[in-house]
Amino acid sequence: MSTSAATPERLTFLLRLLDDETPAVRASIERALQAYGGDISELLSEMDVRLSDDDRELLAQLLRPARRERLRREWVVPAGGAAAVLDDWDHFESLLRVLSDYLHDGVSLRQPLGDALDLLADELEEAAADTGAEGVNESLFVSKRLTGNHEEEDHPLNFDLARVLSGHPSNPLGLGIIFLLMARRLDLEVEGINLPQSFLCRYYEDGQPTLVAPFGEGREVTLDELAHRIRRYPREVRAMLARPATPGELLVRMVEDLATSWSSRGEMEDAELMEELLASLVKTPI
Repeated sequence: MSTSAATPERLTFLLRLLDDETPAVRASIERALQAYGGDISELLSEMDVRLSDDDRELLAQLLRPARRERLRREWVVPAGGAAAVLDDWDHFESLLRVLSDYLHDGVSLRQPLGDALDLLADELEEAAADTGAEGVNESLFVSKRLTGNHEEEDHPLNFDLARVLSGHPSNPLGLGIIFLLMARRLDLEVEGINLPQSFLCRYYEDGQPTLVAPFGEGREVTLDELAHRIRRYPREVRAMLARPATPGELLVRMVEDLATSWSSRGEMEDAELMEELLASLVKTPI
């Protein structure tokens, strides 16, 4: 269907059909919604229409195929895969944006990832100027502005970073990446330490390293505590502490986690899509 069919009038007509549970009608609605690119949130906000929670959930499901295809179109990775995204934080953020758009339900209105990050950076500018990375950690995590999803640490929505910035919880990796993106916007040196089932951020004060756990409300992690935590890890894992994680490594971990999360939920089409993305990233050793 052409984009000319993606009109408010056409959407109003499709919404009237939601009560019809006939498989053929549902399939027809899904095909028609393809014209909207998987996101009708802005149109809905401008329309005089009230949807039940069930209707919103149904719409999100019907819009998901279009979001999958949009992700495939917009997922542009260098020929070298993750290794080629070594220090390209701008490209990293653009890929996070398309992942976030894919994970969005396409129904609720929210800010795009880049805009949400920019607004938050503006809010944190004073704290960053006064106390540097420590002030940002305090403002984001110690204050509980951003919180950890301790009940569903493996949920796919933990990686919808635009959703997280609107006030929803996330897992260690999601919160850690937000800290890293904020630090770059605020010209602060913050490193990500990519550990199994954990993620820490490191910054320096008077030349001394400070390790914090965003998932643990920004709590400081001592070197002794860290050594105790990783003592049973293989040597190659312990060596990860010697250098910060690259954007490519963070992307690989996020996509791997999403593949596992979708698979564990029986959402095999989405799990297979994540495997496609992973194949575009893991071409040569990082």
